Amino acid sequence: MNRLVALSSFAIRRCIMVRPLRRLTPFERFYSSTAVERTGEETETLRARLLYQSKKRGILENDIIIGGFAQEALAGMSHEELLEYDSIINGDHMEWDLFYFMSGKKEPPKELQESAIFRRIQEYIKKKATAVN
Repeated sequence: MNRLVALSSFAIRRCIMVRPLRRLTPFERFYSSTAVERTGEETETLRARLLYQSKKRGILENDIIIGGFAQEALAGMSHEELLEYDSIINGDHMEWDLFYFMSGKKEPPKELQESAIFRRIQEYIKKKATAVN
């Protein structure tokens, strides 16, 4: 019994000594991620990495949309198009923002509006939506 009390009082003291968790603002993430600069990546390696990253997104909706698009379109893309696609899916956009941009719920930034690959993704979404209806 004394051991349990001593252990719990130790745990309480430890919690008090540990710095309290800082509150996150709505725009902060729980994790830190930094983009890895990849130079000289082979086209097939780039294609394989992008296919994997397209299927393993932060939210299920993007897994389905981006993963499906990647499975259909990546095989026919040139190296430059793959790099453009990489900048779209691994850009500074949060996952929900990317979903809203692709689905037309939010106005995408200018660089996405001007991207031919982004327009292809939007066309893919429209094609899939009409196939379901």
